[in-house]
Amino acid sequence: MDAETETDDSIEAAWDFRARAAQAWDERSRTSTTTWVPPILAALVDRARNSALGRFYPYTSHTALAFSTGPRHWLGEGEVLPVAIELVPEGLYVVRTRSAGAVLETADADEAVAEAERLVERLMEDGQAPTRAVLGQSDGDRR
Repeated sequence: MDAETETDDSIEAAWDFRARAAQAWDERSRTSTTTWVPPILAALVDRARNSALGRFYPYTSHTALAFSTGPRHWLGEGEVLPVAIELVPEGLYVVRTRSAGAVLETADADEAVAEAERLVERLMEDGQAPTRAVLGQSDGDRR
């Protein structure tokens, strides 16, 4: 693949990028006095990637890990899920939905991811979240 003319839009590449960025973010958070964000993003990205949320494209928005059904949702290439997991200064994860706001506050990345998974499934069943599958990705395709 020619890096100047093509990009890898695969979910795997998106998660790889997000994992590297989270590691760098956490390292900066550990050594910086100019940020309030705790170094807990890499653990969250790892847990989310290896969960049912791994079938969606990850992205960060401010201090939250969010998900979409396509690689460039801002260009209309995918829909944003109405669930995100936010980092807060106290070193906690806050699971939020667009409609209900904060649903869970926890120090445990596994608990936050499990709640986000549950909410995504419930919102899909209720028709409040995108239900279309991500192209080329099914639960059976995940590692």
